[in-house]
Amino acid sequence: MPHKRNQNQEAVERTAKNIKDGADTAFDSVENAVEATESAAMNAVDKTADAINKQIERNKE
Repeated sequence: MPHKRNQNQEAVERTAKNIKDGADTAFDSVENAVEATESAAMNAVDKTADAINKQIERNKE
């Protein structure tokens, strides 16, 4: 016969799950913010390179 968990054990398990779920959500938010920042930085690098290349082409004329 399986041993039944008491209410305190169940409450501990629920609390642990809630903490883990909350942490997972927080980490996902941070990850999304980092990805957005990375994307913006890479776009800035691309635009800077394009602007430099355009200026080089103008200087050739």
